Amino acid sequence: MKYRVDILEVGSNVESMLQEGLIILFNESAPEDLKSFCITTSDNELKGEVKTGDSLTIADYTYKVTAIGNLVNENLYSLGHVTLCFDGANEPQLPGHIHLTPNFQSDLTNPGKIIVK
Repeated sequence: MKYRVDILEVGSNVESMLQEGLIILFNESAPEDLKSFCITTSDNELKGEVKTGDSLTIADYTYKVTAIGNLVNENLYSLGHVTLCFDGANEPQLPGHIHLTPNFQSDLTNPGKIIVK
């Protein structure tokens, strides 16, 4: 396991972001005006870098990492901040994006943890 956090809060606008295939993660240091658009997480456990080919699990549903931006690991471990893009892209669109496949299917009513292996 490379990364593991508890989901503390799902912002009120996260569902609208999911319509675009995006989830923004941020630890508890997220600015107040952004929290409604984010999934707020606990502090993380650093055990290794996230890489293409890893698996990411949210609420017991697993996705494959297809691409990562060059700032993902730095931002993830310092701020808990990245954008999850459920588009299966093979090249990152922005430095803080993690691209995943398949499309988002998890249930965020009882989200639990985010784990990367």
